[in-house]
Amino acid sequence: MTRLREETGTTLPELLIAVTVGFVVLAATLGLLDSTLRLSGGVMSKTDAMQRGRLAMDRVTQQLRSQVCLNLTTPAVVPGATADSVTFYSDFGSGAPGSTPDRRTLTFDPATGTIGEAVTAGSGPPGGPYDFSAAPRPNLILENAARTGAEPFLTYFAYEQTGTPARWEAAKVLPPPLDAAEAARVARIDVAFTSRPTRARDGRDGVVLEDRVSVRHADPNLTVPDPICV
Repeated sequence: MTRLREETGTTLPELLIAVTVGFVVLAATLGLLDSTLRLSGGVMSKTDAMQRGRLAMDRVTQQLRSQVCLNLTTPAVVPGATADSVTFYSDFGSGAPGSTPDRRTLTFDPATGTIGEAVTAGSGPPGGPYDFSAAPRPNLILENAARTGAEPFLTYFAYEQTGTPARWEAAKVLPPPLDAAEAARVARIDVAFTSRPTRARDGRDGVVLEDRVSVRHADPNLTVPDPICV
C-alpha cells in the first residue's frame, strides 16, 4: 500500500493576512518617510530664510546707524520718509579730512517683495557744501521679503516724556510721511519684515525679523533730547 507524503504550505487565508500586514507596515514606513522629508524640508527652508534675513537686517541696521547730519542745519533724515522708504545721509568713512558723506535710500517694495538700497556718493570740499548729483548705485539687499502682518517696514519715533517720575523716551510715533520738522526729530527707527525661503510663494516657513536703531546724535541726557547736529 502506497503512503501519501504529508503536504505542507501556506493556506490562502494565511497568505492574505501576511500580505495585509505587509501593506500596513509599508504604508506606515512610507508615511514616516514622507513626514521626515517634509520636516527636513521645512527646517532647511527656515534656515535659508533666517540666514538671508539676518544678513539683510544686519545690513539695514548698519546703514541706519551710520547716519550723520549733512551740516549744522541739515539733519540726517531727509523729509518725505515713508513706512516703506527712508533717505538719509551716512558716513562709512574713517573720519579723515576730505571724506564726504553719502546719501542712501532704503526701500521695501511690496510689489516685488524686495528690500534694496540706492547709494549716491557725495562730492565736494571738506566740510561742504556737498553735491549729490551723481547717479545712484542700486543694490539688492533681500529678495522674497514681505510685511510682518500689518506692521510697517519702518517706524519712526521721537522723544517724549513718559512714566512717573517723567522721563524722556524715544516712544512717540511719528506718522509718515515725515515733514521737515518731524524728520529732524527722529531719534529711533524700528525695522520689521518677514524673510521667506528662496522661491517660496507663501510665508509658511518665513521668519520674522525685528530690530531698532537709535540715532547717534540724539542725546537722552539733554533737557529736551531731540537730535542735534554739532
